[in-house]
Order: sequence, then C-alpha cells, then structure tokens
Amino acid sequence: MRKLILLRHAERPEIAPTEVGNNVVLTEQGKRDTLEYAKAISGEVVSMMTSPIERCIETAEIIAKEKGFPPENIERSHLLGNPGFVIEDGKLAWQQWQTKGHDVVNQHLLSANVALPGFADFELAVNTFLKKIATSLADAPEGLHVWVTHDVMLATLASRALHCHLKLSDWPHFLGHLIVTLEESGQLSFEYIQKP
Repeated sequence: MRKLILLRHAERPEIAPTEVGNNVVLTEQGKRDTLEYAKAISGEVVSMMTSPIERCIETAEIIAKEKGFPPENIERSHLLGNPGFVIEDGKLAWQQWQTKGHDVVNQHLLSANVALPGFADFELAVNTFLKKIATSLADAPEGLHVWVTHDVMLATLASRALHCHLKLSDWPHFLGHLIVTLEESGQLSFEYIQKP
C-alpha cells in the first residue's frame, strides 16, 4: 500500500494579523504533540518532504526521528510553502488577506472558481499537485510518505479533492491532515482529518 499524509505543522504561537509569520516556530506543546502524533503513525515512512518554513521543518524532523527516517533525507519543497502550490505571487496574495480579511480569502480558497490576484488558477494548481502526488506514490516503494505543509495548502487541496467543499468550520487544526492512498486501480482516494 502506498499512502501519503499531507500534514499541517504542529502548534505555533499566534501570529499577528498584520504579519506573515514565516519566522514563527513551534511551541513546546507543538513539539510534544508532534512526538505523540509520530508515535501513532503505523507503517514504515519511506519518504518525507516539507515546506522550507522552520515550523514545518521542525515538525518533519520530530516525525523523522521517531520513525527512524534519516532527517538529512527530508526534501524541502516550495510547493508545500513559501509560497506553496496555490500561490503564484506571495506579496500579492498576502495583500488579499490584508485587504479582504482572512475569512473571506480562506473561504475563497475552499470553494471559489476564479482565483484572487496572487493565487494560481485553482483547477490547474490542484490538478498539477495531485498529479505530482500520484507520480510520487507510483514511483516510490510501498510504505508511507509524509509531507508537512501549512493550513492554506492543506485546506485548499482537501476542499477540492473531496466530494464536497470544506466550510470554514472544517479548516484544519494543527496536525490536521489529508490521507491520500494510491489504489490498485491507479486512482487516488482521500480521507480528511481536521484534527488528530
């Protein structure tokens, strides 16, 4: 069985609404939660990838250590953050959150058909990212793949991969995740867990 866990990083301190927060790292509780989360993962972790933002790297490294995966083999990808697969221009996208508010932009990410300035075309971005997941799973050995990302990437993908769009109340908590399974048919199946 080939499965991918697309995981939001663990707990971090609150980020001021006027700040992007790229330098914000995990809280001590976040580190403890990640360790407990890693202990609950069953199966061998055969690959790991993370956003290059430090709190995602920290989350990935804690999981790697617990699961016996070499931390030096964790790949860093801008598809998972800074800016992420759904953002074309980080500064322009950030302006949308600043001018329209987080709830408006986040709802847009979950269900709109036309992207706001700074964001990628939703259908194209999601389909391209899903193809990357499918190819990565098909070309990899059997086992579990763990990719650590941010709430925006996770929520956008989950909302558009599942049979119905998520609501804002379904927004992923810390360590919320999407389990993607490559079925024998070659199709991907999805299970969304808002919080562990």
